[in-house]
Amino acid sequence: MGNSINRILPIDLYHMVSVPELVLERALKIYHVKDGKGEALPSFETGTLVVICTGGSFSCKVNKDDCNIVKGQVLLAAGEGVTSVKSFIETNFSGIVVFVSEEFLINRQRLIIRDITEKEINEAMTMLNLIESQLNTPREIRAKVIESLLRALVIGLQYSVHEERIERDDIPLFFHDLALLISRYHHSPAYFYAEKLGLSSPEFNMKCRQYSQMTAVEWIADYVLLEAKDLLRKTRLRPSQIAIMLGFSNQDTFSRWFRRLTGEFPSEWK
Repeated sequence: MGNSINRILPIDLYHMVSVPELVLERALKIYHVKDGKGEALPSFETGTLVVICTGGSFSCKVNKDDCNIVKGQVLLAAGEGVTSVKSFIETNFSGIVVFVSEEFLINRQRLIIRDITEKEINEAMTMLNLIESQLNTPREIRAKVIESLLRALVIGLQYSVHEERIERDDIPLFFHDLALLISRYHHSPAYFYAEKLGLSSPEFNMKCRQYSQMTAVEWIADYVLLEAKDLLRKTRLRPSQIAIMLGFSNQDTFSRWFRRLTGEFPSEWK
């Protein structure tokens, strides 16, 4: 497994991190900037950065390369790769800057810069208003609600890029829909995904085989394995936490499954 799925993986994956001591006000920062006025941005740690420019420009370095977006553009990047943000007074930047720490939302964000329509900006602003309104709700429910809204915001901002990839890579839309479902439900049976896609189990299996030469069970397992390896490599989460995030009943089940596919236990692989 592995050769086919790497061609099909269409989106960046996001997971909420369940951290008992999470301080949401520290893990999520939303900056509203108008006409170059606003507080200076901090150095970004590991996480997700979203910048929507509605005026002037936003200039910085991303992975040590110069980066500049102007009115009507959006930037999505891994926060730790963004440095040397120019003064907003100097660039007369207006817009929204959102930073989500990995403490709250694990990301696999590639650099994306694209034009954004006025309608998309309005939709993003509505989403951000909803997110900010949730900051005053009881702690036991607000993190999950905000996580869902953030996931919807980021995927929505990536959407046009994914439409272009569908045409360029000639990947059936079926696999994009399947990948989105797996990124949400993770380690679930093939028949569960078949039902979500409106297919019978044989039809689901046939579609997977036609394009990837893999059965549906193999395709799902390979995708979840990529998630598991990514979490083990990029985070400090314990295997027990990763097991829960990926839909396994317990750590032992996850460890046996991981060893069957890789020959190693999660703790050894990491």
